[in-house]
Amino acid sequence: MLGRFRRDKSEHMKRCWDAIVVGLGPAGAAAACELAEAGRRVLVLDGAPARAKPCGGCLSDRGLEALAWLEPPAWLREHPVRRLWIGFPGKSAAQYVSPRVGAWLVERARLDAWLAGRARQAGAEVLPARASRLSRENGLWQARGKDGAWRAPWLVLASGAGARLADALPGLEPGQWRFAALVSERPLPPGMEPYLRDAGLLELGGVAGGYGWAFGRGGVLNLGIAGLLGRDQGGPGGLHRRMEAFTRRLGLEPMGAPRGAMIPCPHRRRLVLAQGRAALVGDAAGLADPVLGEGIAQAVASGRMAARAILAGDLGLYQKRAEATLLRDHHHARLLARLIYRFPAAFHGLARRRPGGVELGFNWLRGELAPVDMWGALARGFLGRAPRLARFPGAYYSSPLD
Repeated sequence: MLGRFRRDKSEHMKRCWDAIVVGLGPAGAAAACELAEAGRRVLVLDGAPARAKPCGGCLSDRGLEALAWLEPPAWLREHPVRRLWIGFPGKSAAQYVSPRVGAWLVERARLDAWLAGRARQAGAEVLPARASRLSRENGLWQARGKDGAWRAPWLVLASGAGARLADALPGLEPGQWRFAALVSERPLPPGMEPYLRDAGLLELGGVAGGYGWAFGRGGVLNLGIAGLLGRDQGGPGGLHRRMEAFTRRLGLEPMGAPRGAMIPCPHRRRLVLAQGRAALVGDAAGLADPVLGEGIAQAVASGRMAARAILAGDLGLYQKRAEATLLRDHHHARLLARLIYRFPAAFHGLARRRPGGVELGFNWLRGELAPVDMWGALARGFLGRAPRLARFPGAYYSSPLD
């Protein structure tokens, strides 16, 4: 009897951790690395270790800077983006080449695999288990799955845009301004290589409330479209038809079934991302960029912010930091997105007539210009003046609570 008691107690201790992180994308991996490197016992529940995430694979330069503390591998810099085309259906695309790199095209599955390995290297224990239910018992968070239950005083929910687990966390509120997206990949056709190899095309006007993209990552062409939910895409199957039309406008035949994805962005300036000892990060928090659709940089930054706040013993620090940086910026980005996607022809025309204005987008990607400062930069541009750029570009991406 005593032996059984000891075994049960040992098993209970194995299943009790300092923190549980649900999900192992960029946000979950960043949180797990930060906590584990500080000596905390961290359990990561990775419910879909083999599932490839539909993604354009565009990592902004500020996003790469956010990963600098993890000593990213050289291959993340293999496909720099300095050239961008701005298109519109039926009109010639405007080309712009920035003097400096603004983003990097990466294979998302490879990036996620590296991040997962980095979390393990830091000391986090990763289980290929899905959390199906979350609850709070005796001062501990409990994550239950078919393989059992795990307990910890702190919980970081990083389970992505499609997860419903956030509903079990009363009071927390993820972003609900959402884009529905379709993504596919194929070999880069030889005829497109001079234009799109390590370059990108953004097409405005081909999808309601959104855009289409074509990224040439070395010898791979990544195609996709994203449209704001609630906008008319032409009835049932409309988004798929728009994807086919976009593909044909590029001179290509549709190939295979595109994968669906959701891009969640903040729908207002203040969201409740942390309460008590639980926090939402990354796509689970709905923190993607409302203009660019990028989520990797924000995921890494939010994961680190939440982890640092846990180490300080107060997730309110994460809430305050997110409001002062990511949520503030995305409030202004959402206003700009409404303008761009409501008047796509006008913005395409501006890109053709004032190509220097496209550089503001590269400033944004490099973290040199925050969305809150974009209005002043646009006004200065119309007056023929250079924008005022940040002295420490995108500092909060790499300094989560400073």
